[in-house]
Amino acid sequence: MTFGMNLLSLLATTTIEADNAVSPLYDAISTIGPYAMGVVLGLGLIYGIIVGVRFAKAEDPKERGALQKVLINGVIGFVAILILIAILYAIRKPLTEWMAS
Repeated sequence: MTFGMNLLSLLATTTIEADNAVSPLYDAISTIGPYAMGVVLGLGLIYGIIVGVRFAKAEDPKERGALQKVLINGVIGFVAILILIAILYAIRKPLTEWMAS
């Protein structure tokens, strides 16, 4: 519950000054980044297990081929999302400095 309250107070903070206007953005990215990566990894794992079980149970070769494409596309999508979150997390300081200038 503490995390949620801190996040709400962080997002509710607004200031007019240029230096302080982007600090909530930096703090939000710093706070949410690792959790977002964990959530995406968890959802990707669950998705992979569900599609993998469906693939293993499929008897028709056409259905297996379709599920194989679904699994490959899912893995590519989750990897792309993880990479984008990691890039955003890595460039949070230069991004906030650029926004403040």
